[in-house]
Amino acid sequence: MQVIIYGKDNCTDCNKTKMLCQIQSVTFEYRTVGQDISADELQAKVGQPVRSLPQIFVQRHDGPAYVGGYEALRTLLQAPAGQAREAAAQPAVVC
Repeated sequence: MQVIIYGKDNCTDCNKTKMLCQIQSVTFEYRTVGQDISADELQAKVGQPVRSLPQIFVQRHDGPAYVGGYEALRTLLQAPAGQAREAAAQPAVVC
């Protein structure tokens, strides 16, 4: 599983998300909002107003799928391996 994290500097949940991925040995790419992507571009990717960071996507065979924030990723990673893969394969907002 590869994760794409959209966050910003000095964001506690963004830092927790990166740490979670490192602890779980999950490959991730971190993109800084306002530098690597604008807030408007991120909102277009998410498909709804973005009110908090991080915003997280999981890379699937058909493109990135929207997961949500830190808690949503934590829940996904806590699921048994088969369920996590199944959840990541479910239809979601695709960029």
